[in-house]
Amino acid sequence: RMLQMTQNINQNWTTHVVATGVTCYTCHRGNNIPQQVWFNDGGHPQAGGAAQRYTGQNEPSKAAAYASLATDPFTPFLQNAANIRVQGTTALPDGNLSSIKQTDWTYALMMHMSTGLGVNCTYCHNSRAFGEWSESPPQRVTAWYGIRMVRQMNNEYMTPLTSVFPARRLGPTGDVAKANCATCHNGVYKPLYGVSMAKDFPELRTVSSSSK
Repeated sequence: RMLQMTQNINQNWTTHVVATGVTCYTCHRGNNIPQQVWFNDGGHPQAGGAAQRYTGQNEPSKAAAYASLATDPFTPFLQNAANIRVQGTTALPDGNLSSIKQTDWTYALMMHMSTGLGVNCTYCHNSRAFGEWSESPPQRVTAWYGIRMVRQMNNEYMTPLTSVFPARRLGPTGDVAKANCATCHNGVYKPLYGVSMAKDFPELRTVSSSSK
């Protein structure tokens, strides 16, 4: 399945990886488990009622660059398909009903993307109008596809393999390790600074016909 995942990325996600592609080494870097993976974080046991609505603010979390933001920005966006857009596109708050909670989760994901790629906000956004696509750099579109690519990797390749892994390889809630932006990028705006290894492995560029 890992080989098929790599093939799928190279063949069907050129909107993100372009002709550079990926290989096993892109994520693993010589380790049997990639060093940058994540597990679902349900947080500490909470009381009922409003106190149960846990997002984890004020708990230092590497996932959110140790900022006072949601400690798990990955489950909503890189496993589920929560709405990421919280920035308004008008001068006054008109029609944007995003909550502070949604914003915290979104900003936590943005902090992860920033540290995962070693870039700042303006790599993908125009700081004069964060929410406006027509004024954003091309990298924002590349990131849009990357989020959806990682979500597919986690849902169609990693999560179905949960039962294959021993308990010691699962997270606190029993889920399998999953990918995020840092898994491939490792702090660099292009994995391995854009060096293409996939061109030397044609068998990793075509999806296998068998799912077994």
